[in-house]
Amino acid sequence: MDTHYLNETVDIHKFFRAYRSHPPGGWWFRGQADISWPLLPKAGRPENFLPDNRDLGRFSHWRFSAAAYFDSLPQNDWECLAMAQHHGLATRLLDWTSNPLVALYFACCEHNDVDGAVYLYDPDRFVKEDALPLDATVVGVAYIPRAIAPRILNQKGAFTLHGPPTAEIEDKPHMIWTEHSNLARLGIRKEQKPEILTMLNDYGVNQVSLFPDLDGLSNHINWETRLMVKPSGPNA
Repeated sequence: MDTHYLNETVDIHKFFRAYRSHPPGGWWFRGQADISWPLLPKAGRPENFLPDNRDLGRFSHWRFSAAAYFDSLPQNDWECLAMAQHHGLATRLLDWTSNPLVALYFACCEHNDVDGAVYLYDPDRFVKEDALPLDATVVGVAYIPRAIAPRILNQKGAFTLHGPPTAEIEDKPHMIWTEHSNLARLGIRKEQKPEILTMLNDYGVNQVSLFPDLDGLSNHINWETRLMVKPSGPNA
């Protein structure tokens, strides 16, 4: 995997110009607040993993119970799974976005004691919903849902399918630029995270825009409040 680091925050624009998204193809982006975390969906992580496709059984249970909270759920299995993923269920979908600034936000929004990362992926296979079951044994196949929920729309959400959920995306030569990988990584130094978050907020990328509900608004105002609080102590 090609790995890069920024020398200065102002280099962000130049870097992402080299990895551009152009729907429905092009590069996708994923932010992770800890660069050491593997590229695994929640259902494949040790604290959530159930063998023998039992994560799909948990999804069925969620789908049955969710009817009490939604006026109508998508009838399409894939769309319903995407909605479950964006509401926090441990699924075999891994979140990506076509907007690199969204990924950059998630790489910087927490864990300020460690470096973060933005992963870049150029998928070469896309889901055909009528031809690929949820329990398919493929990894890294791309799925672009309809704008079925505000979070998916605002985050420019897309997904990769991981079957089994414990399998990471294979790092292989890019389908066009074969001297490069189809998977790359931009490291974000922990010292850069606060400055990047402030820059993103200036661009309108924050909790309010990414989570368009009262929780997002409250979290954003709390973040602004922490910036306003004066430090105390001998070094203040």
